Amino acid sequence: MNNNQHSLSSSRRGFFRQAAAGAAGMAFGGLSLARSSAAARARGVEKSRVELRTGKDRREMIFQALKPFAEEVSRAIGDKQVVIKANAGLAAPKYARCSSHADQLRGILDFLKEMGYDRQVIITEGTAGAMCDAFIGFENYGYLPLEKEYVCRLTDANDQSYTQRFIYAAEHHPVPVNVINLFTDPDCYVISAARMKTHNAVVGTFSLKNVAMGAPVCHWRKTGDEKINEKSKMHGVKASNGGRELSYNLFLLAQLGAHPDLAVIDGVETIEGDGPWGGETVEHGVAVVSTDFVAADRLCSELMGIDPKWMRYLDWCGQAGMGNFDLADIEVKGSDFRKHIIKYKLNKNFDWQVAWLRDEEK
Repeated sequence: MNNNQHSLSSSRRGFFRQAAAGAAGMAFGGLSLARSSAAARARGVEKSRVELRTGKDRREMIFQALKPFAEEVSRAIGDKQVVIKANAGLAAPKYARCSSHADQLRGILDFLKEMGYDRQVIITEGTAGAMCDAFIGFENYGYLPLEKEYVCRLTDANDQSYTQRFIYAAEHHPVPVNVINLFTDPDCYVISAARMKTHNAVVGTFSLKNVAMGAPVCHWRKTGDEKINEKSKMHGVKASNGGRELSYNLFLLAQLGAHPDLAVIDGVETIEGDGPWGGETVEHGVAVVSTDFVAADRLCSELMGIDPKWMRYLDWCGQAGMGNFDLADIEVKGSDFRKHIIKYKLNKNFDWQVAWLRDEEK
C-alpha cells in the first residue's frame, strides 16, 4: 500500500469529506464541506470577536489575547488533538525574523495549559526550501526546548500521511495535489501561529495562508523526479496570472478544511516590502487573536494599511460563510486598532500581483 492509498483509508477527515462531496454531487474542489459549513452555521450572522493587544512582550500579549476565548476554545477542542501550525517554511537562520517566534508558541502553550488542556500538543511545519528537514528550522528558531518545557511534540508535517485533492492551475483546469491530513482531519483542532507579513503574490499573508499553503506536501525525502515541492502548484503555471491562481487555491483549500480553528498572529515585529521571506522589519507591537480566521486576517490587513479589495482570497472566504470580512461585522476588543495602523510598503511586484483584479474592475 502506498502513502496515498494508506492516507485514503486511514484519514477520518478524508473519508467524511469524500462522502460529503459525493452525496452533494459536487464537481472537484469539494465546496461547502463539513468543517467549514459547521463553522459557518455556528457563527451565523453574529459579529466576530477579535482580540488586539499591544506592546513588546509577545508571549504575554498572546497569552492575554487568548484568555477571553478560553471557554469557547475549550468547548471546541473537546477530545480533539491540538495542532499548532508554525510559520517556518524556510529553515535557515536568516529567516528567523520572518517565522514564528518561540515565545509566540510559548504564549499559546501557556494558554492551553491554564485552560486545562493536559494532553500532548503537536507543533508542526513542513518546509519547502533547499533545507527541507523541518527539524533544522526547529533548531534554528529555538523550538527544541519547548518539548522539555511543555507537553508537546515537534513533528515534520512533510512526514505525515496525505490525501490527493484537486486544485486549479492556470486556464482553470484541475491539478492533483497531495494535502497533508493533519491540517484537514476533523479530529484535529488547528491553531495557526502566524506572523504579519507582506507577500509576493497575494499582497498579505496571515493565519489562513500559513495553514492552507502549508498543507500541500513537499516530497523532500524522495529522489529524482519524485522529489518535488507540491506547494508550488498552488501558484498555477502562468506568470501572467499574478496572484489569481494562488488566491483561488487558498480559498479552495480553506473550503476543504485546511484553515485555522484559532488564529494567533504575531505582529510585534513584522515584515514589509519584499515579504514573505525578505523585506524590512517593522516594529509594529501588536498581537491579533480570534476564532474567526477571516476576521483576524482582515484586521491584520487593516493594521497594515492594505486596501481590503486586494485581499480577494479572504473576501471569498467571507462570502462562503467561513467568517466575517466586513469590518462592520467585526468587534475588536482590547486596544483601539485605529491608533495602531501603519501604512506598510508593499512588495515591489505589487502591480503584477493585482493586475488581474484591476482587469476585473474595467
